[in-house]
Amino acid sequence: MNWQLVCLAAIAVSTVILATIQIVLLLRIAKLANQATAAIEEVRHEIKPLMAKVHHIADDAARATALALAQVERVDRLLTTTAERVDDAVSLVRGAVSGPLKSGSVMLGAFRMVMALVGEWRRGARASREDDDALFVG
Repeated sequence: MNWQLVCLAAIAVSTVILATIQIVLLLRIAKLANQATAAIEEVRHEIKPLMAKVHHIADDAARATALALAQVERVDRLLTTTAERVDDAVSLVRGAVSGPLKSGSVMLGAFRMVMALVGEWRRGARASREDDDALFVG
């Protein structure tokens, strides 16, 4: 028997088996690639409406934020205007009250002075009467 021929046949059979295994593996890999592509397309198909909803929600949130910002600015302007008007009103009331109070305090001071003079005059008149009574011999 020719050993070279047997070895050559064994090599040929091994090569055919390896080639067959590689072809089967390549076919399986191609099938898995097709399945993966189909799964990815399905996920894209299902995610597209979700992404549209997310964009819609983001747009609504942006609009709501803009409206809220506008309202906050209006409230800020309102509070600023109100604070300025309250300050003006307090200044007006202070001016209206302090003027008469100043003149009233001047009038009160004048009244006290007059009362002090009247008191001095009465004390002076009473003292002279008492002096006259002390001189009376009766």
